[in-house]
Amino acid sequence: MGRGHIEAEVRALITDVARVDGSAIGRDEDLVERLGIDSLQGLQMLAAVEKRFALRLPDEDLVRLHTIGRIADLVERLQQRSDS
Repeated sequence: MGRGHIEAEVRALITDVARVDGSAIGRDEDLVERLGIDSLQGLQMLAAVEKRFALRLPDEDLVRLHTIGRIADLVERLQQRSDS
């Protein structure tokens, strides 16, 4: 799965959980600042990402996942590791 596809999937999940138009959110915009995502919504988004991509996001990375780009990049790295 390519980077663009992963990013599009992450954007769709965020759109669904936050109930916003994800197309207007930049790759590097802070989701908390831009959308007012609270901690519960943040956890719901990350759980949706884990379920969709069948992976486990490391706890130490969770605090840094405030942008679509960071989430997509981490998913891509984790998928590459599991393919190796």
